[in-house]
Amino acid sequence: MTIRFSARIQMAVTQDKKKHWFIPHDQAIPRPNDDPEITQILVGIYTLDLAKINEVEQTVYIDFYLGLQWYDSRFDSALSNTNLSPYQRKLEEVWQPNLHIINQRNLDKELDEIVHINSQEIVTYRQRYYGKLATSLDLRRFPFDEQTIKIELISFSYSPEEIHFVEAEELNGISPEISLVNWSIIGLSSHSHAHYLQPEQQDYARFDYEIKVKRHSSFYAWRVLFPVALIVFMSDLVFWLEPTQIIPQITLATATMVSLITYQFILRQELPKMNYLTAEDKVIVGSMLLVFIALVESVTSINLVAGGY
Repeated sequence: MTIRFSARIQMAVTQDKKKHWFIPHDQAIPRPNDDPEITQILVGIYTLDLAKINEVEQTVYIDFYLGLQWYDSRFDSALSNTNLSPYQRKLEEVWQPNLHIINQRNLDKELDEIVHINSQEIVTYRQRYYGKLATSLDLRRFPFDEQTIKIELISFSYSPEEIHFVEAEELNGISPEISLVNWSIIGLSSHSHAHYLQPEQQDYARFDYEIKVKRHSSFYAWRVLFPVALIVFMSDLVFWLEPTQIIPQITLATATMVSLITYQFILRQELPKMNYLTAEDKVIVGSMLLVFIALVESVTSINLVAGGY
């Protein structure tokens, strides 16, 4: 049986005597420093581009470099027998933390899967990824929202007691020339923690790299709020009409209500179906209530005139 974590990654799973599903560790190459000492993994991520945040799909297109470094003294003899500097090996031929990007949806790799080992026995792995990442968006304050885009790295072979991810602050960063429109970058952060996998009832080492972005709300203020305000003011014109003008009052009130409903329907195409109202939804719903009050006033005044009041 296999569990598919992505279109490209498959891991064999089995059961222990207690019928718990687990992913067996690859023991072909042991850790550089075996228990109880923790292996330190230096992690650096540099974002080359953020191209698009898709609210409907809950994805983001991203292009970034990933760099990993760790110490492995077992390359001492290999370095002494080669004239290459630094020494190169295929990734599959050396110990590595078996990292996976768990929120990737369609990421491609550009570089070869190799590592470099320098004279200090530091192993360096570099890779460039580009494609889609899944991201959980909280749109309650849309279009005045801030979001956090994550690159979630996890080792499905080692626990936090075996390896520990350390942020390489001098390597982390983001290009000032990203192509993301209507958003601004407001911060970067990262942290290492444990990821509990329920089917296995076990913790695995995890590293999250976070990019905090803020939406430019001025675009939506002119495109959404200003037209809605005009529609509401248009409905208020019924208060300036003579009560005897029945047809203009009803026509104006119903036309503005239909306009708001149509406007909201069009705007909702840009957002996923959610079980809560965004800030934009609340503005439009409030506007509908004002238009409905204007319609009620028109009907009331017409009835009063018809009754001779």
